[in-house]
Amino acid sequence: MNFDSLIEAYTVTALVMFPILVFIIILLVRDLGKYSKLSEKINGVIKNLSEDLNDKGFKKENTESILQHITRYINKK
Repeated sequence: MNFDSLIEAYTVTALVMFPILVFIIILLVRDLGKYSKLSEKINGVIKNLSEDLNDKGFKKENTESILQHITRYINKK
């Protein structure tokens, strides 16, 4: 196998693999976008839950996070 046939084989492989690689990257980006939206929804629900607890008299301390606030409420019950 000489150098010219090696370059030709590499070129053909690159031409075939590039669209496949682009397609896989597009699918990954779309998938990551779905997880980002889901994460925002979950964060919104948790924040609303913490605000509801705060409205009902179970006050959030300044140093604790939203999850620590909810955990403290659950452990108290």
